[in-house]
Amino acid sequence: MDYKKIAKAFVIQSIVLVIILCLCCSIASMVWGYDLLTDKMVSTLFVLIVDISSALIWRRLAEHQPDMLPTFFTAVSGFRFLLALIVLGVWYFVADRASMLTFFVVFLVFYMASLIHHSIFFSRVSNRL
Repeated sequence: MDYKKIAKAFVIQSIVLVIILCLCCSIASMVWGYDLLTDKMVSTLFVLIVDISSALIWRRLAEHQPDMLPTFFTAVSGFRFLLALIVLGVWYFVADRASMLTFFVVFLVFYMASLIHHSIFFSRVSNRL
């Protein structure tokens, strides 16, 4: 099995997912009149950094230590959650009260979409292995 192609497919799907979510945020900001640019950018960077790094680490583990993959999936979920809490905590202290709720909603939509994508993609890959 070509692990490089699988990791590349995951990254490409993540980028497409982020583009779709950004378009949805742009439409929502036009409809409801919110300024979601900063919220969208932070959420986009978070998802892309976590997904690209997890794809690269997964590829390395799948090639050299495939018996560690179940531990990897658990660690990625925990690490993603911890990073999300850090981002939300920093935003809580930096932003004003009015923009906090909109950021939390936008960020959690991106977070949940990324989590669902990761779970579905790698469960299918694990079934093929």
